[in-house]
Order: sequence, then structure tokens, then C-alpha cells
Amino acid sequence: MRRSGAIWIAALAGELLLASLGCAQTDVPPDHTATYRADSLRLSGRPWHAAETLLAAARRDPNPNAFLIVEGAKAEVHAHRFEYARTLLVGEPWLLDYLDGEALAVLAQAEFGVGRYAEAAAHFQLARGRAPAARLPLLAVRAGVAFDAAGQPDSAAAAFAAARAGGKLASIDTWLRVRQARVTRDTAAVSQLLADLPAPAARDVPIARARALLLGGDTTRAIEAFAAAGKGGALDAARLALATGDSARARSLLYALLARDPLSDDAAAAVSLAIGPLPPRAPDQHVALARALNRRTTARDARIHVEHALGAGDSSAATLLFYGELLVSSGRLRDAVRAYGAAARDSAARPLAIYRRARVLVRLGDSTAIPALSGFTYSYPADSAAPGALYILGDMQDGRDDWGQAGRWYAELIARYPGDPRASLARFRLAAHAESAGHPDSAAALYQSEIDASGPQRTAARFWLGKMAEARGDAAQARRIWLALAQEDSVGYYGMRARRETGLPPLAFAPLGAPAPPPEAVATGLARIDTLLLAGLDSEAQAEVRVVLAHPPQDLEGRLAWSEGLGVRGYGSAAVRLGWQAALLAPNDVRVLRAIFPWPNRAAVEAEAQEFGVDA
Repeated sequence: MRRSGAIWIAALAGELLLASLGCAQTDVPPDHTATYRADSLRLSGRPWHAAETLLAAARRDPNPNAFLIVEGAKAEVHAHRFEYARTLLVGEPWLLDYLDGEALAVLAQAEFGVGRYAEAAAHFQLARGRAPAARLPLLAVRAGVAFDAAGQPDSAAAAFAAARAGGKLASIDTWLRVRQARVTRDTAAVSQLLADLPAPAARDVPIARARALLLGGDTTRAIEAFAAAGKGGALDAARLALATGDSARARSLLYALLARDPLSDDAAAAVSLAIGPLPPRAPDQHVALARALNRRTTARDARIHVEHALGAGDSSAATLLFYGELLVSSGRLRDAVRAYGAAARDSAARPLAIYRRARVLVRLGDSTAIPALSGFTYSYPADSAAPGALYILGDMQDGRDDWGQAGRWYAELIARYPGDPRASLARFRLAAHAESAGHPDSAAALYQSEIDASGPQRTAARFWLGKMAEARGDAAQARRIWLALAQEDSVGYYGMRARRETGLPPLAFAPLGAPAPPPEAVATGLARIDTLLLAGLDSEAQAEVRVVLAHPPQDLEGRLAWSEGLGVRGYGSAAVRLGWQAALLAPNDVRVLRAIFPWPNRAAVEAEAQEFGVDA
């Protein structure tokens, strides 16, 4: 058990007595079994089970046990069941007196999670008045975030200033300066706060300046500042222009956003303006709104707006291509063929339109699909879609069991585009057919061509090349191929199969010793992320993670340390990406394999297995 867990359990006996404030003492002993079990569940990554265990124990206790209730509420917050956590704590008579404001802080987190920002800010403030000095800056940040969300900028500015006072949060001070600037009315003070900020905090400076201008009463400049801020600011600019009565400016800003970044979160939020006070008028506005509506549940609405644009005279190739895409998603394939045919009249869009039209003809089973695809490959051999068109031609004949024609198209694909991934697939399809037809030499030649082309399936090709040698009766050659593969791809799938074919023993990995401390730069970066998370600045923590992914360390130890550190903090996909980057430096390192193929919930799985007696 982790040292922190042991300390937590050792403190239970005293805390259980302190936590039952205002309740009569009885001779019923505290439920130590429940607390020990809850701690084990929490450490194994099962906060929801921990919450249920603690709350069940609290219900069994004849006296209300504040400790069990608060710990259960913490687990509910960790599991993002905020409303349930709030109902556990709100109105409790011991709330204000519980352990230096700890229960108040948990209640405030739950309230923030359900959007009750003003109540959350008030409870964070009450918690600040009771907390020890070490927790004051973090609670001040959380209070500032809640005040900001509640629309109380002056209180938020005061809270952020208090958090920065004394320098205890120096590691995240750049982010706190941005937060404070966003809620400060004095533009001179804002300029000082935002001066010389480094990345990644500098990314948020334009929005902070725009918000400060708005708070200072300079609406005109605020609109321009929001518009210039780009991502994250255009929607605010449109809303502000609409609120000031400048509907023309609002419309221009709104549809520029929809056209520029139609599938962004801002565009999704902006749709309500486009179908409400600022409906589209011009054809290009209908198309921009359609692109923003082109999501899984609103594709029909998108198509209707494109049809409005077409009816109003928009016959551009871009609009026709988009219309064809929407028709395909609606199942109107014949109409899509006609739309793509009309788009093909534009010389610039012709290759894409012809290819998409041919793909739809394939789906329709139309006899003209083959000449359409083959004509595309000959007319536009340099187009990135040409290898795919040849593969589709081969696949169509393959599906009809016409191996004469399938082989023709697959062979042409391999000859014209030997390094393309689809050429690799074609080689394996032809090799499998040759093998099944009793021609191992032809299959071996195809596998060898995959190796010679350094294709993406070259390790698989080496394994099957050994199989072909074995089929010809050349066991010695097969063994030589497999031994070399097992050595060079020792931890890969086909390397493992090669070991089994040659009778080599399973790989043995030396147990990892005690993990080395992370490099100083990594430790500093992880500590900064931890501080941001403790302060409730999740978006800022995510920005720090993006910086690491964009600029990973150049050394193996740094990449592995970041991968492990981010993994245990819940950034699993980022950890795996860094693991793959570490694989470029040491592909067979055991630590790299664990980073690429993590098992983050191993403790939870083991705990579940023990609970139900599996593999006991």
C-alpha cells in the first residue's frame, strides 16, 4: 500500500472522533473495515466504489458520522457526480466547523460542477477563512474562478491578487496574471499584468486584453479586440456587437467564424445566433451555416441550407462538392452523382469531383464505375487519390472472384505506386491467393517485393516468406529467416511468432529496479501541472500538456518520465503519444513498451478480482 494511503488510514481513528461534531457519543465502535476498504478502493482507482462504501457505513452508524460523509462526498466529486456530492453536504450542522474548512471546500467544488457559481464562490471564501496558511492561495484561485464564472469580476480580481500575494504559487504565476487581467478594469494595470508573458500563457493574452477593455467600458475597442483575438474571441465579438445594436457587424463576425472554423466549439455555440437573431441572407451565409450544421444529428438541416444557397444562384464547385457530400450522407446517391458531375465542370475541382462521383457509382453498383475510376487514374496519375482508385478497382473484381481482372489492377497499383500502403495490401491479397492456388513461389516473390519496397507490412512479409520456404521443403532457409526476424523484431507480433516457429524460449525481461527520479525539467513541469489542477485551472493544465506534446524532450529519459507522469495524472492519450516518440529512440526498451501499451487501471482490475475471488 502506498505511503500516503497508510498515513491516511493511521489518521482515521482521531479524525473519526473529530468529525462527529455535535453528535452524542455512543459505545458503537467506528466502522474501521469500511474506512480501510474505502482507502484501498480509492488507491486502486475506484472512487465511485469508495464513495458507496463510505456512505453505506455512514448510514449504518447510529450517529451521523461527518468524516464518512465528507470522504464520500470527495469521492463523488472525483467521480464527477457533483449534484450527489452537493446534496450530501448542504445544510449539515457541522459544515462550518469541519476540519479547517475542508467540507466547505468540497461543497464548493460540487456547486461549481453543477453551475452554481455564486454559491461556490461564497463557500470557497468561507473555506479560506478557516483553512491553514498552506491551502489559502489554492482556495483563493478557486474562489477567483468561481467569482469570474458568476459574473463578479471585482471579487474575482481581488481573489486572484490574494492568491498571487506572497509568491507561494510562483510556478503558475504567469497563468494567474492572465486570469487576474481578464477581470481587472484598470487598463494600465492590465498592461502591466500581461507584459512579457511567456508561452503558453501568452496565447490567452488577446482575450484577456479584450475582456479588460469591456470591463473598462470601451465597448467599441473591445469588439475589435475580440475579433482580432481569433479563436475564442470571434463569438464574443459577435455577441457583443449584437448587444450594442450593431447587427451588421455582428452578422459579419458571425458568418466569418462559421466559414473559417465550422466544426469548432465556438461555431457550434454560434449556431444559435444564426438560427435566431442573425439568420443567413446571402448564399455564402447559408453555406457557412450549413458547414457548421454538418454534424451527425444536423446533416439534414445543413443540406436544406445548401439547397437555399443553390437556389439563390450559388453554383460554385466548392458548394456543389459540399452538397454532394451531404447527399451521400443522406443516402441520396443518384442525386450525389449529379451534384459531383456538375462540380466537375470546374477545372480546379474536376479531379476531386470525378473521384467522388466514381466512388458513389461503386456504392450504387453501377456498370460505369469501372471506366470512371480507371479513367481517373490515367487522367490524374499524380493525384493522391489515384492509388486508392486502383485499389478499389482491384477490390471490386476481387469481391466478384474475378482474379484475372483483380490481379491486373493490383499489379498496376504495385508497379505504379510501390511504396503506397495500398500497394502493400495488394501484395498480401495477391500472395494469399497465390498460396491458396498452390503457387508458393509466386507468393514468396510477392512477400519479397514487400520487403524490398520497405512496405508497412515488411515484418509480416518476412514471417510468411519463411512459411513459403517451409512449404517448399526448405526448412533450413525458413529457420534462417525466422531466426533473423526474431532477433530484429524481438518484441513485435511476428517476431514472437518467429520465436515459436524456431523453438526459441520466450523472451525474459529483467525486472525493473526502483524508478529513477525524473529529470529536473520534467519534475518542474509535472509540479506545475499538479499545482494548476489543485487550483482548479484544468484548461491551463491541458495547455501545458499540449506544449509538452508539441515540444517533447530530445532524450529517452525525459520522454519516458513525461509519459509516466502524465499517465498517472489521467492524461492517458498524451502519455501514449510520448511513449511512441520514445520508441523512436529505443524501440525494444521495456519501459517504452509499457508506455506505449499502458495498463492504467491494473490496480482497479486486481482489486475487483480480489473482491469477487477471481484467480484467488
